[in-house]
Order: sequence, then C-alpha cells, then structure tokens
Amino acid sequence: MGNRHRTFVVLGVDGGQSSTLAMIAAPDGEILGTGLAGPANHIHEPGGRQRLENALNQAITLALHNADCDATQVRYACLGMTGAAEFARQIVLHSLPKAQVMASDDMVTALAGGSVAKAGVVVVAGTGSVAYGRLDDEREARAGGWGYLIGDEGSAYDLGRRALQAASHAVDGRGQATTLVQAIPHYFHRSTFADVRDAIYTPAVSRPRIAGLARIVTEGAKQGDAVCIGLLAGAGQALALMALAVIGRLEQTETGMNVYLSGGVFQAADLVIGPLQETLHAGSPASRVQKARYSSAVGALFLALRAAGISLDDDLVKRIETTMPKLAFSKEAEGNAES
Repeated sequence: MGNRHRTFVVLGVDGGQSSTLAMIAAPDGEILGTGLAGPANHIHEPGGRQRLENALNQAITLALHNADCDATQVRYACLGMTGAAEFARQIVLHSLPKAQVMASDDMVTALAGGSVAKAGVVVVAGTGSVAYGRLDDEREARAGGWGYLIGDEGSAYDLGRRALQAASHAVDGRGQATTLVQAIPHYFHRSTFADVRDAIYTPAVSRPRIAGLARIVTEGAKQGDAVCIGLLAGAGQALALMALAVIGRLEQTETGMNVYLSGGVFQAADLVIGPLQETLHAGSPASRVQKARYSSAVGALFLALRAAGISLDDDLVKRIETTMPKLAFSKEAEGNAES
C-alpha cells in the first residue's frame, strides 16, 4: 500500500535561515511528500547545533511520513544548507542508513534549481548575498558571502542597514530628505527615529528584522522616494559586480554566462534588476540575466536525481513542477529573510 513498495526514493533538503524544507520524490520526479521545520543556521551560536539537528530530523521525518515511505527507501539525498553542510551530512547519514548523501552550500542548489542543473551563475540576495558559478567541466567559483560584518553587499540586511543610515542623515540634515524617517519608526512600532536608535542596539532587534527593512525601501522607491530608489540601484550594482567577479574567475567574460537571480531582494523587480543588468552588460556584454526556473529546494531534488543516474529530461522536470507543493514556492519567496 502507499509508496512502501517503491524500490527507492530520493530526498532534497533546503536548510535556511528561517525554515528547513525536505521533499521526497520518486525516480520519475513525482514529489511524494514534504516536511517543513524550523531554521537550520548559525550553528556557532548557543544551541545552534541542536537547532540544526532538530530541524533536519523533523523536516525529513515529516516528509517521509507524508510520502508514506520508510527511511531505508531513501537511496540518494542532497542537502543545500546555509552553513555547516558537513555537519548536516553526518546527521542525515545517521538517520538514512542506506542513502548516499551529498551536502553543499545552498548557493549550489540555488544554481541547480535556477538553471535545471546546467552551467551558469546564480546571484542569491536574501538576508545575505553571494554569487556562485559552475561550468560544464565542473569548474566553479564564488564571490561574496562574507557575512553581515564584512560583506553581504546588496543583501536585504545591507539594504536595511543603509536605510537606517540614510534616515539618520536625513534627521541630522546631513543627507537628502526621505520618507524612511517616518516609515522606519512605523516598521519598528516606535514613535520617532530616536526611539528606533534605542531599540536597534538591543538584542530585541535581530538581523532578519533589520533585513526586513528592505521591503520598506522597496515600498518607498515605488512611491518615488529618490533615496530609496538610489539604495536599490546600489544593491543591484553591487550584486552585478559579484556576478562579474565569478564570470571573470571562470574566464567567461568574453563568452558570457547565464545569470540567475534568487532571493527576496529581487522582489523589488526592475528597481534592482535594471541596475544589475546595466552593470552586468557593461562588464560582460554577452552575459544575460535569466529568471530562475525553480527554487533551491527543487535544485536539491535535481541533484539527488542526477546522482541516482536519472536524466533530467523535460518529462521529469514537468512532473516535478506539477507535483510541487506550495511550500516549495513560498519558501523561495520568503520576503527578504531568506538567502
């Protein structure tokens, strides 16, 4: 009965900063079950390793239950993680005794999802930012991804931090007037920008909360706020420079590469993508921005299926698409809180 008669199934996991999504699929691409659990990140923080282990185990157990499958049926698994990929692999090896388990940074699975496991570059801009590229000969390169203190240019957190700075300059009279002076206190449920300052320097305001200001910047830009428009343009340019760095390291500047975009920052659409395209074209005229076809979670499934020796033909990809749960879409578009 159910799916317990199947010879084997594959598992794809997307472990992120706000949630962990596991999906079980049959060899023909049909998605049989999903499981959603909590965040799987920041393992160096107190309780971080246990949080990651709990998230993985809960998501996988739920996916197996919903698929009506046993853990021993999983023969190939791919994990895309925001960090601690090897630690995550060891956890899953213990819980899936017959599986071949691959684990990587989620930028790898983001490219696989965006390009359907083909060569290209992915620019990920969520809470953090990174660019990653891979060629058919398996050469790869990355740029960015240095974290919120020394990098993450163009990310939602970077936009939030720059928005706070722009508003403080406007309050002082050192910078251009902007609606952020009113919008930011409203976002933090404070009366004045001075009250925001007092809140910012407390543990009550998390990095994802600051990253959420990217949505406020986007709203301001759509209403014509010049400061917000400039912040988003700067983000697009910074993200393009990451992509160009990857293209250059792969020696494809003249040949060009397809560049796929992933993450909540790109919900600002042309306000970010337009400046990104202009900067990309100036540095590598043959490179092109392409819409990512699928999410990082689906990319993990693609890589698990390919590891099983299964061709990612049009019929299989279509079957994945038609059986894909809403979770696989919504996780990819978790506002600006997911990288």
